[in-house]
Amino acid sequence: GKNDGWWSTLFHSINGSKQVKEGEWLHAKINWVRDGSGGKYYHSGIHVLPSLADALKYMENFNDPLDKTIVLVECKGYSKKEHARGNVYLCNYIKIIEEVVVIV
Repeated sequence: GKNDGWWSTLFHSINGSKQVKEGEWLHAKINWVRDGSGGKYYHSGIHVLPSLADALKYMENFNDPLDKTIVLVECKGYSKKEHARGNVYLCNYIKIIEEVVVIV
């Protein structure tokens, strides 16, 4: 959720905090990590989805998607995350641009 230009991340913290500032470049700490099922190892990064359609589809993974917000980001240095639930990419750097408002 947003609070005066600050957002809370959904997954791992960035620089030790789940609070991230809109409009500032954020750098992912790249580690060699294992996925949640204890399976494959991969290089970590900030999880992003390439399109609004992918983000909306990903929301189906959650019991209560209404407490989540989709934001538009600029991304530098990305790669496809293998074995992900959905069309997920890992970014080395992101900048949050703005909230995406969906009218249905």
